[in-house]
Amino acid sequence: MKKGMKSLVTITMIVLVGFLVKAFVAKNYEFLGYWVVLVALFFFVVKLDEKFNFPLFSIWLFAIWAMLHMAGGLIKIGTTRLYDLILIPILEDPYFILKYDQLIHAYCYVAISILVYFILKKYVINKKALFTISVVVAFGIGALNEIIEFGMVIFADAAAAVGGYYNNALDLVFNLIGAVIGSLFAGKLIIKR
Repeated sequence: MKKGMKSLVTITMIVLVGFLVKAFVAKNYEFLGYWVVLVALFFFVVKLDEKFNFPLFSIWLFAIWAMLHMAGGLIKIGTTRLYDLILIPILEDPYFILKYDQLIHAYCYVAISILVYFILKKYVINKKALFTISVVVAFGIGALNEIIEFGMVIFADAAAAVGGYYNNALDLVFNLIGAVIGSLFAGKLIIKR
């Protein structure tokens, strides 16, 4: 395990176990399901690091996203769930931009696209192709995330919490924005190395 990884794993798991307890006490089955998925994904990234030697900051970005995601569904400010909080009222009904949810979707795919970029750089030499493929793969992971979210709607009866068509479409838009930003950042980072 690389230097700093043990601390990263320990801190992440302490925080995520805290959110597990909170979800369990609240009987929030949606976020109990997300917890299982997030822990599996986190350890998948840690395992991938053995082969691809990600920069430590990129794994931290992913871990922080996992924590922010759990906070979004389990923490309230007043009576408003963090995921429903409007941060900057740019557009209103039916879009409600900019919400915590949208910011976290963009942030998530910044983190994921950086990880994807570092995986693909071993196989794709052309920088433009590497950028394009990284964006497409990260965006595809984002689409898979929306399918998982849909599964939570079905199995945890969370339709009201997740949102409708506009929410789903905006999630995809913010996933793409994050994928582009993360891939651009990773490309600049690699050029400087």
